[in-house]
Amino acid sequence: MTTRRSFLRNIGLSALGMGTLFNGKHSDEDSFRIVHLTDQHVTSRRQGHEGYKKCIQSINALDPAPDLVLMGGDMVFDGLYTELETYQESIRLYRSITEELNVPYYHCIGNHDVLGLSSRRKVPKDHPGIGRKMIMKELGMEKDYYSFNHKGWHFVVLNSIFEFEGENGPAYKPMIGEEQMDWLRHDLGDHKDMPAILVSHMPAFSHKGQINNDFEMMAMSPFILQDNIDLRYVLERHNVKALLQGHTHINEDFRFNDVWYTTSQSASAAWWGGNWLGFKPGYTVFELGKEDILKWYPVEYEWEHQLEPDDTVERERIQTRQQLEQRQDSLYRAEIEN
Repeated sequence: MTTRRSFLRNIGLSALGMGTLFNGKHSDEDSFRIVHLTDQHVTSRRQGHEGYKKCIQSINALDPAPDLVLMGGDMVFDGLYTELETYQESIRLYRSITEELNVPYYHCIGNHDVLGLSSRRKVPKDHPGIGRKMIMKELGMEKDYYSFNHKGWHFVVLNSIFEFEGENGPAYKPMIGEEQMDWLRHDLGDHKDMPAILVSHMPAFSHKGQINNDFEMMAMSPFILQDNIDLRYVLERHNVKALLQGHTHINEDFRFNDVWYTTSQSASAAWWGGNWLGFKPGYTVFELGKEDILKWYPVEYEWEHQLEPDDTVERERIQTRQQLEQRQDSLYRAEIEN
């Protein structure tokens, strides 16, 4: 947990509609708010660090203010494929900008936060900071998964980046793993009388394949936890209200066996290269009552992407999206006029 004493004002934001109301419950004097902030991908490229400053200012301007911020992973960009110096700079930028938050915040590890767990790594296989070691040290994380309590709620931050030795050296797969799963069982059991919210970078549910019309990844894909069934069974037999997810950069909500699986849009949208599948840079605000989640809603903040000269793919993607939106608008107008 980290806190910041400074206060920033006069930042504009826009809330995009309320989330689901549970059991007709409404806000009361005992309710409080939290923020789920994921996939920031902080980098100096495309002026992403300046965009992240706007994000932090937006959160600081929320009224009522949240009690805390839960990070959803992929805080930096990027440990998998970039040079060590670039990775270290991203960590420094993330850390210094995040310190401007006025409320406590809690880190969660994503796949782009770890160092060298890819065949495309830019560091030696035996680098002492390989995997999660370096970012945990730089961010002062004592554990890669942990839990804490706040105002009668139990919060659990999971590490869904399972490290193993692959054919090409250190690698990862989206998985909780037996050791962490066993810890989770006992942790939830020890807090059986408290409603719980969990955070995982990798999702247990996602329609990523269906959204992209990719038939090969409709059932399972690298986007989904490989041990998601085991995780779901643990959640379902305890007092877990929601698993907050990241990684896909889009808003998704699933309810299965009385547990919500909700994914927040990315704070960086398309890695600071414009919107992603129509989603602007943003985060999610949750309002919690004594025993249940009362509602949630996305918040988008103003940031104009600043592309680099070599961002050809991004420019083509933005143009394609603009053409789609123009076509949709044209079709809509024709349909309502007939």
